[in-house]
Amino acid sequence: MKFKKFSPNDYVMVVKNGKIVKQGLGLSLFYNELTTNIMVAPSTAFDGAFAFDDLVTSDYQRVCVQGVTTYMLTDYEKATQMLDFSYNKGAAVYEKIAVTMALLEKRINNIIKAIIIREVSRKDVRTVIRCADEMAKVIVDKLEADESITKLGVSIVGVNILGINPNAETRKALEAAAREEILKEQDDAIYMRRNAAIEQERIIKENEINTEIKVAEKEREKQEKEQDMKKYVQQCELDMKKEEQEREQAMKLKALQAELTMNNEKQEKEQAMRLRALKANLALDTEKQEKELELREKAATKKMEIDNEEMLGKIELEKKNKEYTALEAENAKIKADQEAYAVEGIVRAYNNLNVALVEACAMAQMDPGTLMARAFMNIGENADKIGTFNMTPDLLQTIANGIGENLVKKQA
Repeated sequence: MKFKKFSPNDYVMVVKNGKIVKQGLGLSLFYNELTTNIMVAPSTAFDGAFAFDDLVTSDYQRVCVQGVTTYMLTDYEKATQMLDFSYNKGAAVYEKIAVTMALLEKRINNIIKAIIIREVSRKDVRTVIRCADEMAKVIVDKLEADESITKLGVSIVGVNILGINPNAETRKALEAAAREEILKEQDDAIYMRRNAAIEQERIIKENEINTEIKVAEKEREKQEKEQDMKKYVQQCELDMKKEEQEREQAMKLKALQAELTMNNEKQEKEQAMRLRALKANLALDTEKQEKELELREKAATKKMEIDNEEMLGKIELEKKNKEYTALEAENAKIKADQEAYAVEGIVRAYNNLNVALVEACAMAQMDPGTLMARAFMNIGENADKIGTFNMTPDLLQTIANGIGENLVKKQA
């Protein structure tokens, strides 16, 4: 049995019979060399530099791209399957890890080179020189999406492009083009300065011409003013003559207006008198109409109050009638129930009586005419059983006389 204590940055995996039985950072363990294998992988981040000088842009110019990749192992099981991290006692463990990580760096740089070749071949040399940050971002995105990086168990921390340099001839040509552009800007500045001087001279000459024009305009304005003064004097003389004529006409118009005013005042006074008379008549008619309207309103109000009182009385009467009808219906129902009960008692009594006895009692109280009528009814009911029945006129006379006397008695 052997004892080994690893550093805190070592990720240790203990393998027995082809299976990992224990793993973790900085383990301390006892193991048997005959049955146990140990793999040790670093847990820290590594920086891998790259420089590719055989890249060709879309305009067939060679450039050199330099940069640094920061990466670290995150899936140790995949990393130990793809790389040799076995631990052997007595060997230089960390030197072996350095060799293994150098191999891993070479594989990552190959993937980065393929990505950079594709990106550089799509752009011209000027664009490639200016797109260092964009290229670094593209490399990070491509590496994160690459399956081979995932299989290696590696996580890319960051990629930095330190430089993108064309070859010496291309650099000189670019510098010459930039120099020519700067010289062109210098020439443009000189031309602009000369143009500005010419423009200033032109402005001075224009100002001189404008001054002469303004002097001529002032002289013309002076002459025009003198002519205007002459015209003004003549116009004043004409205006004075017109004013005299207007005054004469105004006097005549004032006289005519005075006459018209007197006539208008006379007519207005007459109209005012007429209007006063009409207003007085209208006031009397209005007062009369207002009194009539007031009387009509009072009568209508009184009638409405009476109608309301009558309506309230009718409503109260209808309420009392409704109560009376309800009571009457209830009393009628009670009386009907009493009569029904009495009739029911009589019917029960009649049902228990002997029909022959009742008939005999009834016949005992009948008069002879009724008895004879009853006899003829019985004869009629039993006509099919009687063979021959003879009745004399005397018998009929006696029956008729008895019936007549009974009717007279009843009427009396």
